[in-house]
Amino acid sequence: MSRAPRPLTVHMYHHTHWDREWWSTRERFRFRLVHTIDAILDALGTGPELSAFVLDGQTLVLTDYLQVRPQRREELAGHIRSGRLFVGPWHILPDEFLVSGEATVRNLWLGERTARALGVEVSRVGYLPDQFGHIAQMPQLLSGFEIDSAIVWRGFGGPPVGGQAGGAEVGLDSYLYPRARDARFPTEMHNEFWWEAPDGTRILGIFLPLEYYRSHYKVRPDDAAFTEDQTTGRARRTSSYLRSYAATDVVLEPMGGDHLPVDPRLPGLLDGINRVLGPEGVHYRLSSLDAFVSEVRAQQDRVQVVWPGEGRAFGRKAHLLPGVLSARLYLKQRNARAQTALERYAEPLQALHWLLGERYEHDYLWTAWERLIENHPHDSICGCSIDQVHREMLVRFDEAQQMADLLAEDAHASVTARVDSTFAQGGSVLTVFNPLNWTRTDEARVLMNGFLEISPDTWTLLDHEGQECPFQVRTVYSDVEKAEPFPWLGTARSRPHDANEFTEVSFVAREVPGLGYRAYALCRREQPAPSDRVRRYQVRGDVALDKGVTAVSDLAVGPGVLENRFLRVSVNPDNGSLDLLDKTTGELYSGLNSFDDGGDNGDTYNYAWPLGDQHFTTDRVQAHLSWVELGPARATLRVTWHWQLPQGLSDDRQSRSAAQVPFTLHSDVTLLAGVRRVDLRTHFDNTARDHRLRARFPLGAPVTGSSAETQYGVVDRPVALPDDQRGSSEPAVHEHPQMTFVSLSDGTRGLTVLNRGLPEFSASGDGVLSLTVLRAVGWLSREDFLTRVGGAGPTTATPEAQMLGPVSAEYSLFPHAGTWAQADAWQAAHDFNAPLHTSVQTSQIVPLRNRHREPSASLPPTGQFVKVSGRVLVTAVKRAEDREALIVRFANQTPVPQAVTVSLAAGITGAQRVNLRERPQGDLDLRDGAVDLTARPWEIVTLALDVPREALP
Repeated sequence: MSRAPRPLTVHMYHHTHWDREWWSTRERFRFRLVHTIDAILDALGTGPELSAFVLDGQTLVLTDYLQVRPQRREELAGHIRSGRLFVGPWHILPDEFLVSGEATVRNLWLGERTARALGVEVSRVGYLPDQFGHIAQMPQLLSGFEIDSAIVWRGFGGPPVGGQAGGAEVGLDSYLYPRARDARFPTEMHNEFWWEAPDGTRILGIFLPLEYYRSHYKVRPDDAAFTEDQTTGRARRTSSYLRSYAATDVVLEPMGGDHLPVDPRLPGLLDGINRVLGPEGVHYRLSSLDAFVSEVRAQQDRVQVVWPGEGRAFGRKAHLLPGVLSARLYLKQRNARAQTALERYAEPLQALHWLLGERYEHDYLWTAWERLIENHPHDSICGCSIDQVHREMLVRFDEAQQMADLLAEDAHASVTARVDSTFAQGGSVLTVFNPLNWTRTDEARVLMNGFLEISPDTWTLLDHEGQECPFQVRTVYSDVEKAEPFPWLGTARSRPHDANEFTEVSFVAREVPGLGYRAYALCRREQPAPSDRVRRYQVRGDVALDKGVTAVSDLAVGPGVLENRFLRVSVNPDNGSLDLLDKTTGELYSGLNSFDDGGDNGDTYNYAWPLGDQHFTTDRVQAHLSWVELGPARATLRVTWHWQLPQGLSDDRQSRSAAQVPFTLHSDVTLLAGVRRVDLRTHFDNTARDHRLRARFPLGAPVTGSSAETQYGVVDRPVALPDDQRGSSEPAVHEHPQMTFVSLSDGTRGLTVLNRGLPEFSASGDGVLSLTVLRAVGWLSREDFLTRVGGAGPTTATPEAQMLGPVSAEYSLFPHAGTWAQADAWQAAHDFNAPLHTSVQTSQIVPLRNRHREPSASLPPTGQFVKVSGRVLVTAVKRAEDREALIVRFANQTPVPQAVTVSLAAGITGAQRVNLRERPQGDLDLRDGAVDLTARPWEIVTLALDVPREALP
C-alpha cells in the first residue's frame, strides 16, 4: 500500500509585474498603472478577504502612482504598514549584467529612501522574477542589505532532485520537466536552494519552476466542467508539479503577470479549491513572499542544492535572451559614461569637498542617481523596447550626466581653490584628480578659454617642482558652455573666436596619488619658442636636425608605427591589422583589431545567423593610414578601410541581400607617453542593416577559457559550448557579458581587452577574442529565426535598433605576462574607464556659482585625501546616508585574501565595518590613525570612518 504524500501548503502570492516601459511608452503604461493600483486599493479596502498583494518588488510604481493620485497617499501607505500590500526592496527591477555593482547598491538604497518618505518598510525578499540571468555577486549584494533570500527564474532550473529529466522546452507543456543542459551548473533542482556568491556568502534561493507569470483562474458560470478544470483541476496539476521540486512542506505559486490587474475573486476561489484539495493533503493560502520565506527558513535544514555563482544556465525552460547585451549599444555606452561620472567623480569629489567644510550635495546626487536608475529596468537598458522608449531614455541619460558633471566640477573647483599656487610663477594653476586608489601616470586633459590662445610656442606647463612638462593642444567646441575674453583672464583679443571655442590642453600627468591630486601651472613664456622648424615629438627613421630627433618624451612615431618605453604598435600595410610588441616581456601579438561582419536576422533579444549567411572581413582589404594627432603626450594614427557590405537581408530574411552599400570603417590607434596600453576608437557611419560587426584579437595561443570582469569580481567561463545544445529552445551561445575587461591567457602570455560600455564578447579555443562593436536589427521580437523558439515580446518593428548613422566604440589593449590576476589587468581596465579629472583655479567660463572662489593656499601642490593600500578596487567614496561619516567601499577583485590599510589625510577618530545598508557590523581598531584588515577573496568591504571635518589644512 502506497504511503499518502505529506501535507503541502501552497503559498500563492497575488501580484502584478510592472514593466515601466517596453512595448509601449512609460506614460501609456502609467495610465494603466494608475488604474491598476486604484483597483488594488479598492479591493484591499473592501474587506479583509484579500489579505496580501505583492506590488512587483519595486518602489518606483509608488512614485509614478502618487504623482497622479497624491490624495491616496495615506491609504496606500496604510495598506503597506498593515502588511497587506508589499513593495520593494528594489526601486526598479534592474537588469543585473548591464549596470554597475554600485548602481545596483544605489537601486536598493533608492527603494529604501522611497519607502522612508512614505513612512513604510520595504519587503525583505530579493525579488528578481524576470531578469535575463543573474550575476555571481547578487547573494553578497542582497545580504549586504540584510536580505537573506531571492526569488528567481531565468538562468536557474533543471529536473527535480531524484526525478527524471524530461524534454520540456519553452512553448511545450508547462508541467513537463526540463533537461539539465550544461553541466557547469547544478544538474538537479529544488524550489529551495542555497545561492552562493564567490566570497562564500549564501542566501536562500527560491526557484519558480512555472515562472512568475500565472494568469488568473478562468471561470465560466455556464460551464461547470470547464470552471472545475481551470480552478481545482489547475490547482491540483500545479501543486503536484511544484511538490516534485519541494525540499520542504511549502511551495510558492504566483498568481499574476505583466500588467495584470487584481482579481477580487481570488480569496473565494481559493476557499473552493481548499474544500476539494484539503482532503488530498493540499492547502492553498493567499500569502506573501515574506511569509513564504519565513516558513522555508523554519525547515531550511532540508535545503540541499547549492548553486555557486552566476545564474546563466541555458535551455532549462526559460529564455536568457543574451542578444540584449549588444542591442542598441549606444545605450550601454551612455550608461557607462553616466555611471562613471557619478561613481568616480561626482560622489568622491563631493565627499572631499565636504571634508573641507563645504556642503555635501546629498539630495542633488540622489536626484542624478534616480534619473539614471530609471533607465536600468531590463526592458530599458537592454534595448528591447520600442524606439520611442529609447528616445526618452536619452533625455534621462543627458540629465543624469549633466548633474554628475556639474557636481564634480564644482567640488573639484573647491579643492583647486585651496591649492598653494606659489610654485606657479603667476601662471594658471590646475589640479589633476585621480579617482582610483593607486598611483597613476596617465593622460590629463583640460579645457582652457580660447581667447588665451594657448600653444606650446607661447606657453609652458610646469609641475609643482618647476619641471617643464610637454603638452599639446587642439581646438574643441563645447555643446553647453561659452567662452569670452573675460577680464579676469588677462586675455588680449588678438583674433576672433567662436563663443563656444576652447583650447584642449593634453599632457601626461605623472605619479598622481590615488584618491588624490597633483597641481600644474600653465605659464606664458617670456620669449616664444620657435616652431617653424621644430617637431615637438620624436620621429623614428633618418630625419634632419629638429625634425623629430629630440626625445621630448618616450613617445615616438614613424610610418605606421607608434612606440613608447613599454609598447610598440605597427600597422600591417596589407590589411590594417595591428602587431603589438610588449617590450617588457618580448612577446609579439599579431593580427589585432581586424574586423568580421556577419548577418543577423534575429531581434533585439537574440542574435541569429541567417541560413544563407555571408561573412566579410578586413583581412584582405587594403587599409589607408593617416595621422590624426601628433605630439609629445599623445599620437593617434587612423586606419581606414573602404568596404562594401550587404544592404540588409533578402526578402525572405534567410540570406544577406545581394545589393551592397559602401561602408567606410575607421579605427583610431592612440599611444600615450609612458602608459602601458594602446587605446582604440573605432567609428563609422552605419549604412547597412541586419548585421553584426566585431573586432578580433588573437592571443596567438590556444585557450580553454576566458576571464571577464563582473560586478565586484571576475568570472571564468569555458570557451567550448556544451555538446547538448542542438534542439534546445534557446541554445547556449559563445557571447558573454563583461564589465570593463575580458582577458585570455595560456599561462605564459596574456592579452586583456578593455572597453567603455561594450558589454558583449566571445572567445574561441584557438585564442581569438571578439568584441561586438555593433549589432543592427529591426524588430523588437520575431519568431522566424533559428536560435530561439517562441517570441520574447510583440512582433513590432524597431527601425532605430538598426543604428543607422554615426557609431563609435572605444576599447584598449593591455598585453601582459601570465594571467589577468598576475598582471593586475583590472587596474588597467579602470584606468581606461576613469580618466584623470582636471580643474583650473581661474575660471575659464562664467563661474558656476556666479562668483569666484577665494584662493586660500591651505592645501599643498600635491596630496592624497584617502589612502587605500592593497590589491583592492575602491568602488565608492561618499558621505554616509544617516550619519556624519565618510563611507569607503572596496572590493577584493582577486581570488586570494588581501591585506588592506585605510587612512585619511584628515585623520580618523573612529571606524566601523558596516554593511551595504550602512548598518554597523562592528568597531575597528585604529593603529597610528589607520585601519588594518584582511579582505576575503571577492569580498565587498564597506567602512564608515568618523572624520574631524575641516581637519585638513
